[in-house]
Amino acid sequence: MILVSILGFCVIFHFLAHYFKPYSRLKMIKDAKRVLIVTSHPDDETMFFGPTILSLCRGKSNFESKNLFLLCMSTGDHKNMGAKRKLELYNACKILGIPEENITILSYTRLRDDPGIRWREEVVSEGVLQAAYAYEIDTILTFDRHGISGHKNHSSIYSAMAYLVMENRLPSATKVFALRSVNVLRKYSSLLDVPMSFILASVVYTASVKDWCILHKAMAAHGSQNVWFRKLYMLFSRYILINTFDQIKTGSQASVTTTTHGNQMNFRRQTSIEKRKTN
Repeated sequence: MILVSILGFCVIFHFLAHYFKPYSRLKMIKDAKRVLIVTSHPDDETMFFGPTILSLCRGKSNFESKNLFLLCMSTGDHKNMGAKRKLELYNACKILGIPEENITILSYTRLRDDPGIRWREEVVSEGVLQAAYAYEIDTILTFDRHGISGHKNHSSIYSAMAYLVMENRLPSATKVFALRSVNVLRKYSSLLDVPMSFILASVVYTASVKDWCILHKAMAAHGSQNVWFRKLYMLFSRYILINTFDQIKTGSQASVTTTTHGNQMNFRRQTSIEKRKTN
C-alpha cells in the first residue's frame, strides 16, 4: 500500500511538472536563444540529454529547434564502427528533431572513443570554441565532472568547459550548464526520482510519456549500440524522464580559492584543489 501511494505521488508530480505550464517552464533556462549540446559519442544525446532536446525541439518552450546545435566529440569508433555510428547519430537526431545541418561530429585521432582514456582539455576546448563562435552560441549543455556513468571521455568535456569558463574564452555572456550525475540508486529509479530531482535542481527539463516513446525510437536508431543492457537502461533510467543541470560559474561566482593561471598545468592543480574541498 505504501509503495502504491509513493508511486501514485510520483505519477501525479510528474504530470504536474511536465504538463502544467507554470511548473513545467518554471525551471527551464529562460534566456537561451542558441543552444549547443556537447557530447562524447553517438547515442549520448539520446541516453542522457533526451528530455532536454525534446523540450527544446518540440514546442514545450518558446525555443526554436533551428537554434539547437549538437557537437559530438568523436565518431564512437571504439570497435571500429565510427562510420556506422555517424549514420546512426544522424538518424536518431532526425527522430529527436535536431536539423542535420546543426550536427557536428569530430574525428580527431586525439579524441578516441575509449572509456579508459582521458581526453586532453586543450583539444576538447578547441573543438568547443570553434563551434561556439561559428554558431554564435549563448548556452552550452554538457556533462558534469562525473560524466553520469563515470566514463573518462565524458568527464574530460567537463574539465575542458570549466577551463574555458574560468579563462573567459567563450563568447561574451555564454552560459555553461552541466548535466547532474546522481548515485546508482537514483539513476535507475526512473519515475520515483522525478520529485526529488525537480525540487533540488535549479534547471530542469522533463519528458512526457510520448517523449519517452520517442526516445526509445531514437535509441533504436542506434542499432549497433542498442544491446540488452542499454535497453534495460532505457527502461529504468531517470535520464529518460528528467534532466537536471548545474551552471558552471566563472571566477568569483565559483568561489575559486586559487588564482586562475594561463597554462594547463596550473589549471589542473586548481581543479584538483576544488575536488578535494568538495569531497
